[in-house]
Amino acid sequence: MIPQLASPSVCVIDEDKEEYPQILNALLQLGLGCVHISGDSAENLPPEPFKGIRLVFTDLHLTSSVGKNAASHTANVFSKVVSKDIAPVIVVIWSKYAQKDEGSLPPDDEHADAELFKQTLLDAVPEYKNCLVFIEMQKPMPRDRSDNKVWVNELREKIETTLRDLEAFDVLWAWESLMRDIGIEVSKNLAGLVSLGGSAPPNLANLNTRLKSLLKHLAQRQAGPDCSDATALRHLLTVLSQLGQEHLETSHLNKTLGRHGNWLAEKLNDELVAISPSRLNSLILTTSAFPSFAPFPPGTIYRITDQELLMNAVGYSALDIQRDCFEGKNPEGSPHFKRFCEQTVPVFLEVSPACDFHQGNRRLAMLLAGVVCPAELKDKAKSKDAFKRTPVFENKYSLPAKDVVLVLCSNYRLTVNHDNHPDWLSPWIRLRDIFVTEIRNWHASQASRVGYLSF
Repeated sequence: MIPQLASPSVCVIDEDKEEYPQILNALLQLGLGCVHISGDSAENLPPEPFKGIRLVFTDLHLTSSVGKNAASHTANVFSKVVSKDIAPVIVVIWSKYAQKDEGSLPPDDEHADAELFKQTLLDAVPEYKNCLVFIEMQKPMPRDRSDNKVWVNELREKIETTLRDLEAFDVLWAWESLMRDIGIEVSKNLAGLVSLGGSAPPNLANLNTRLKSLLKHLAQRQAGPDCSDATALRHLLTVLSQLGQEHLETSHLNKTLGRHGNWLAEKLNDELVAISPSRLNSLILTTSAFPSFAPFPPGTIYRITDQELLMNAVGYSALDIQRDCFEGKNPEGSPHFKRFCEQTVPVFLEVSPACDFHQGNRRLAMLLAGVVCPAELKDKAKSKDAFKRTPVFENKYSLPAKDVVLVLCSNYRLTVNHDNHPDWLSPWIRLRDIFVTEIRNWHASQASRVGYLSF
């Protein structure tokens, strides 16, 4: 399997040689390339499920079996073709038996085959429940079909009608297509730089060698003194992202995306009531801290794993951090302080400038101390002057996931050797660059506050 080229966007699952060529032709006329899976046996299935599938047309009867056996077989084939770790997928049930007609199914079947298939699939793979959207498209019985050319035209019109009003899906599909187009454009430009010209096609080995040399040049120029086995790829990805930025900035000119401007600009009412702001913040502001491609990447939040080593290294305890972050006088005598200490997690956040990190100019890792605090206790944490309280976000990196805020104290700044990771710190969450930049700016303003006596 070649994962870089593995995944199609559209898939047809159908074993009938009289039927699937027609829907393949209809999709081709719509400009949709797709992969066909017969599904009549366990053979000829991909070694791993496809992650890029966005649209599936599936028949319900891939073997001679009916009822529960047919549903079980089709669900098993589907799970081997479509990954459970996917974005939303439209599943078009394309079958002569998608709806229950009198006498069409054995009398002991309680559901139409379509409902039986859906229930069997979701019971077998619960992860599908949040990402599959089912649509039924009736396949005409053989006696009702026109000649193949007319049937293909009818299928094409039915597919267009079925998908026409799915604006949100259309935007997401257009976005994914745009990102692929950007990658293709960058690859084309880079290949053009190393082209030898002339009328003959380039020699494969020669073109590969020249591209390798160019990519090495870009990675090492970006990295400066920080180029190593561990960091070279990160620096190359930084350059490739910058090369694609121009195309991304002109994406509003894309005809497919541009036509969605009207409804995207419509005034919001109560549409987002059911969507948790903390989950949105988690998606926008945080990312996983693993795997760590280099020691102390900026934005990483570290938990304290050994209180004694912390005290020996810095001269203050986790309790000192919690006490200073607690909002209230005489914290030791407050019943709220005990609860605050029990439910908050003392942490350090790496806030070194990203440019110094990426260019290898950082001499020390710079850490700010604070606490990760449950959202319901945020009013018990300080948020002014030397303290900063972030928006509420879902900490999906703890079990169970909780809504939290990060509270930082500028009085606790620590610098350590960035190549010598202390045993008492463990990476936990990573904040995105723009979020860390805002925190770094706040800390810089605190550090530069002027106060002096003059006469």
